[in-house]
Amino acid sequence: MKPNSHNMKSIFKLVPVFCVLLFVLSSCKSQKAVVDANQEPEEVIEETTPEPTPPVKEEPKVDPEAANRALDARLSNYFGQIANASSINAANNNIREAVGMFSNGEAPVLIIFYAANGTEDFDEPTTITKYLNYLKDLKKAPHKVKEMVMDSQGRIKELVLVKK
Repeated sequence: MKPNSHNMKSIFKLVPVFCVLLFVLSSCKSQKAVVDANQEPEEVIEETTPEPTPPVKEEPKVDPEAANRALDARLSNYFGQIANASSINAANNNIREAVGMFSNGEAPVLIIFYAANGTEDFDEPTTITKYLNYLKDLKKAPHKVKEMVMDSQGRIKELVLVKK
């Protein structure tokens, strides 16, 4: 079977038409993509509803003197427990708990050994850890709390003691 020259001619005529058609269709798609890329996205305006404000809880007012008295009593209790501990381990556990009330184990402790006519004489400054170990060795608690200086987190930063 011999190819018909008429069929071949018609195929050659269709090839350029097909190419032009392909070019036109592809240019439309790319033009649409360019147009889509140039369009700015529309602003979406979201209506916000105001969130309900939670009711304001009134914090209980803490009397600073009452808080200091409670802290003083707790600290004096630790002093007694350390001095009267049944064993060294019990005393060390109480020391560890008591040091937790302070900003750190190196918090200064000042001991007033003489006070008259508005003047106070202090013993050599020590740290809370050294003082608590002193109570453990002495087996008695000869001092009471006169003044406490607190840090911003409510821990004792400095302690002033006086003889009972």
